[in-house]
Formats: sequence, structure tokens, C-alpha cells
Amino acid sequence: MSFFKKALGAVGIGAAKVDTLLDYHQFAPGEEISGTVKINGGKVAQEINKIDLKVMCTYTVERENSEGESETVTKQHTLAKFRINERFTIEPGDEKHIPFAFDLDLETPITVGESQTWIATNLDIDMALDKSDRDYIRVVPTELQQAVIDAMEELGFKLYESDCEGIEEASFSRLPFVQELEFKTIAGEFHGRFDEVELVFFNRGEQLEVIFEIDRKARGLRGFFAEALDLDESKARLVVDEDNLEDLEDLIFELLEDNC
Repeated sequence: MSFFKKALGAVGIGAAKVDTLLDYHQFAPGEEISGTVKINGGKVAQEINKIDLKVMCTYTVERENSEGESETVTKQHTLAKFRINERFTIEPGDEKHIPFAFDLDLETPITVGESQTWIATNLDIDMALDKSDRDYIRVVPTELQQAVIDAMEELGFKLYESDCEGIEEASFSRLPFVQELEFKTIAGEFHGRFDEVELVFFNRGEQLEVIFEIDRKARGLRGFFAEALDLDESKARLVVDEDNLEDLEDLIFELLEDNC
């Protein structure tokens, strides 16, 4: 029977189970994630070689299918890895708790729209299928990111959509995607003057780099042709830190006004 149980454990039947218990489920980029990996023994003693925790997220890419048509494909990306190098044997009926803590990557996309981020936990077990667990987390803006979003709303914009879109390799980001936050005007000085304004955040430690992509609203025949040729879009850059938070709304107003 012992051999039979080992055989079942090798294919995942009656094997050890893993459950990651997070202390919190809401974090800002750069904050510490902490919790406990709980392992329950199965029906047979099993050797645990290591435990891997990964911070994962999704993003989309546009590609051409076999019929020459454009399609959107969702991919996964590993933002960070954390390994618990503790080798031990989990006996039948045993329960083991292993605490962990690590910092959430500064470039983690915030949870807006369809963006998803989770902690994937994998048990490396000899002669068995890896046991895994998935725990979704909510990533909220940092203080500087939230200040920019609040300033945009004060200027009459509303955040209505966000996408993590795949990009070609670029020097400004180590990720294969950027998160675009899309704002539309609902009131204020710029209402009716822009189709939309897209923001991309790059956390640089104590500074936040913000890229604005401004889509001006077409006006008349000249505006129509400009829009058709994508000449109605412009880009601008703003660096935000603690020193200019009080003037942030004015700075963004001037930046947008210069690109009208």
C-alpha cells in the first residue's frame, strides 16, 4: 500500500497541498508583501525541495493570425521571483507554516480595468507534479501616482479605461509592456478640446516620470485630415516629486494647454 500511495502522490493524488496566506491583499508598488506559506501533508511523506513565489501579471499584444487578420492575445509576465530555499519532509497529516516577506516591484501595474496581478506559489516536490496556489492582489497607486490621477480629475478628466499593452524592446522600460491609463474629459477647461489623454507612469524611486499622449479633438476639415494622418497626437513628459506636489494641477494644466 505504501508503494501505491507513493505512486498516487507522484501524479498529484493525495499529495501535499500549499496555501499562501497573505497578511494583506492590497499594496502599492514598492511596498512590502508579507504572509505565510501553509503546507498540509498528503497521504504519504514527501520531500519538499524549495518553494517559489512569483509576482505575475497579464498584458495584451496585437498580432496577425494565420489569416492575416489582427487579433489580441493575452500573455503573462513574471514581475519578480522570491525563493524559499528550505528543504524538508512533510509527513502525512502534518502542517507547516513558513513566513515570507519581499518588496513589490516598483513597475507593477496598478489594478485598473482588466489588469490582474497575483502571487503564484509553487512547491517543488520530488517525483510529483508541482503543487501550486494563486492569490490575486489589488495594486493601488503610489502617493505620487494618486496625486497625478487626482489632479487630472480636478481638471475635468475621468479615468475610464486602462490597458497593459505589449511594446517592442525599449530602453525606457525593462518590461515587455506599458500600462496606459486613458482619460476622457467630462467637464472643465479642456472639455471638448481633447478626444482623450493617455498617461504612462514610470516609478523612479522618489520621482515619478509621467508620459502624456494627447489626442486632440479634430476641428473642421484641417482637423479631420490631421486626425486621419495621426498628426493630432502629441507626447509630453513630466517628472513629479514631493517638491512639486502642491503645484501639480497647475503644471499639468500648463502642459496640456501647450499641447492644445
